[in-house]
Amino acid sequence: MPGILYHLSFAEEVYRKLGTVMQFDKIDFMSGNLIPDLATDKKRAHYRKKASMDGFFVPEIESVKRDLFIPKDPIDFGIYSHLYLDYYFIEGFLIPEFIWDAEEMKVINPRNNICWGVKTFFSNSGMYGAYTEINQLLLRDGRVSLDTVKEIPEILPSTGIDVFDTRRNKTWKTELEEYMAQKKHYTGEIFDYDRLWSYIERIATQFVQEFFK
Repeated sequence: MPGILYHLSFAEEVYRKLGTVMQFDKIDFMSGNLIPDLATDKKRAHYRKKASMDGFFVPEIESVKRDLFIPKDPIDFGIYSHLYLDYYFIEGFLIPEFIWDAEEMKVINPRNNICWGVKTFFSNSGMYGAYTEINQLLLRDGRVSLDTVKEIPEILPSTGIDVFDTRRNKTWKTELEEYMAQKKHYTGEIFDYDRLWSYIERIATQFVQEFFK
């Protein structure tokens, strides 16, 4: 569910932590982190199952680990990393961060008591716009560098797995350029940047700790 720069920033954080103890190709790993969102069949590519709260779907993380936890293959390992972040971002951050009033069909931010209708919240003027707000901050703070982004091929490598290799026409780079062109001012009304990034760092640390179990 997080956007392109969130996945790349998470991948960068994981690579910083793991790259000191094992060798794997960084650009292939970063590429793998982008592949699931390019699949035409996103349901299968994201191993979707119902989340702990009705209306949300998350990857079936045990199946993901069984199929894709292959550190010697940086592309598959990157796909695993993408789905890992999706799962924990939704279950551990997004759901607990808000009050979900199913009866009134409203979403409330308890930090500031701002309220949205569900359709508005899940739109470009809501949550998805808030992702775009934070893109510039991720770059500003060096969570991922544009120099690294430029090294990632626009046409990502094949995986040999049909569900990941059957992709939509729009490339990740075109999509990212569209996001970056918006240059939305950060308001913090939906996501507090520091809270969000702190959570991503924590999940990256958890990811690495689980790697060594």
